[in-house]
Amino acid sequence: MVTALVTPLSPDGRPDLPALERLIERQVAAGVHGLFVLGSVGEGPLLGDAEYREVARCAARAVRGRSLLLGGASDNSVGRVLERLHWLAEAGVAAGVLTLPYYGWPPRVPESVGFFRTVAARSPLPIVAYDLAKAVGWQMPPALVTALFEIPNLLGLKCTHGDFAAMAAIAAMPERPAHFSFLPGNSRLAGRLYAHGADGVVSTPANVHPEPFVAMYRAAMEGRFDRVAELDQTVVPPLADLIERLPTGAASIKAAFELKGWAGRHTVPPWPQAGDQEMETIRQALAAVESSLAGLPARDAAVHDPGKV
Repeated sequence: MVTALVTPLSPDGRPDLPALERLIERQVAAGVHGLFVLGSVGEGPLLGDAEYREVARCAARAVRGRSLLLGGASDNSVGRVLERLHWLAEAGVAAGVLTLPYYGWPPRVPESVGFFRTVAARSPLPIVAYDLAKAVGWQMPPALVTALFEIPNLLGLKCTHGDFAAMAAIAAMPERPAHFSFLPGNSRLAGRLYAHGADGVVSTPANVHPEPFVAMYRAAMEGRFDRVAELDQTVVPPLADLIERLPTGAASIKAAFELKGWAGRHTVPPWPQAGDQEMETIRQALAAVESSLAGLPARDAAVHDPGKV
């Protein structure tokens, strides 16, 4: 189970590194298996190069090997992606996660396979492919997914879209190698996808409460799919609803952080941040989340809170 972390920011737009450290500490204490920094919700493509590297170094120091640390490396050319992968490697990040180029990329399988093959061959880190259709402009077709299985140094696929049938088909592919992880990035679909063979989830709402997603993963790995279904039906919907209340997941999560007194609502311009009226919307959504957690057994709902995030 991997949490796709937001990047807390100060009012001046600089990374709030103490807040990031406390966020990571809370996630590690909750038992997450991996942390994904500088991805979409982490505003990695929006940060300046210096800030990007600062966040990567801070995250690696804070994790200290206690959880698998992934870093977003998406950009629009092989050279820029490799530059980011080298920065991540220097910081101590374990693997890079990257989409196809997202500026006018042609929806063609051969060039897409070639992109991942070239990057994987020259990367200082293992890489994970990221199917982010809303950014790239097209969803990876089955022919591209199966081609990824054969690329050395490419260890898995993160899929963030709403096509359940396509993701279930990938999870269940008999030709998918044992080393190749399939990680849905849609928390609403994760519970059902475990039953088809998904290896975990990369969750955005876990920024607020990682514990239910950790519990769901453990139940799935133990074959307790009745427990997976229970969590999927009770806790996941209000958590997923929370991040969908504002135009971006980052804005929603950061608004919730501010309401909890953990960090500010600030985002990287021009991404929208919550206004005062929207903060009330998030307040109501957060109350629904807390209510759903109240009905869970202590082993699933207990929240380790080391202080202000």
